[in-house]
Amino acid sequence: MSLTITPDKQIGFTLSRGDHATKSMLTLANNTGDYFAFKVKTTQPRRYLVRPNQGLVKPGESEEVTIILVDKDKQMLLTDFEQIGPSALESSKDKFLIQSSKVEEEFYNTTKAKGSAKDLAEALTTMWQKISAEKTSVSNTKLQVKHTVDAQSLSSNNNSSSAGYGAVQQSADRIREGMQGTSQNGPGSEGLMPEQQFKNDANLRKKYDELVAFSVNLTAERDILNNALEQAKRDLNREMAARMSAEDSAVRAPSGGGRTKPGATAGQVEEKKAGKKGFTFFQLMLVAVIMFFAGKYVGAGGNVKAVFGGATGGVNPAEL
Repeated sequence: MSLTITPDKQIGFTLSRGDHATKSMLTLANNTGDYFAFKVKTTQPRRYLVRPNQGLVKPGESEEVTIILVDKDKQMLLTDFEQIGPSALESSKDKFLIQSSKVEEEFYNTTKAKGSAKDLAEALTTMWQKISAEKTSVSNTKLQVKHTVDAQSLSSNNNSSSAGYGAVQQSADRIREGMQGTSQNGPGSEGLMPEQQFKNDANLRKKYDELVAFSVNLTAERDILNNALEQAKRDLNREMAARMSAEDSAVRAPSGGGRTKPGATAGQVEEKKAGKKGFTFFQLMLVAVIMFFAGKYVGAGGNVKAVFGGATGGVNPAEL
């Protein structure tokens, strides 16, 4: 059993001209007796802003996930629709993946007790990394994105922009009346002429739209950087584990051809090395003892030939 996701197959976004945000909602309901963690992924992280993109749901409750289409991409899709037609939106390959996995009640209570969104995000990120490493069972639900256009908003926008000479004349009359009123009564309540007030309002509206678009893009960039940081941490951990394993192998099998037994002492190792180089210590000591006794005997009054001559059948010169 897993979370009940609504919608479960396709998520739609209705595009229209205007300043309001284009968004869609996901409902993740927990109709089971278990605690669940969820995570929302997309193939276009720069195009969509997902809030929250991960969280926890306890039994009997549900979580609402808001997905906002970035205004820049909305305008681009509308332009494609106006130039090409409905076929421009039929080839959308955008998708969402909702993952969910069971968690312990203790983990739910401990994580929720942390309070801050940063601590919650770090705890959930660590949990998903552990699930990925241990290959724990995860439920996956894929949603296909469908874009539609509000044709009425497009037609009304076109009508307002091309209302003809009458609309322009009416606007000119209103401006002229305002200018006459200000010429008689002085500037408006803010000390600005109507034309200046109109320009200021237009500039403020433009700056506000730019600020909203920038904040949305900045949040999307942050999510991408967080995902890249998590991947870099996983790669670093794997690299460190591989390096430690290689060092352990090098210590257990030293270079030089011979293998040292696990239970060999340092003396045995040195003796083995000395045996390969030449005489052993025992042989050198034996030779030293023999030479010592030979020297002592010669010093007592014998000569070298007396020592060695008898054994070889040597002749004394005095006997000749």
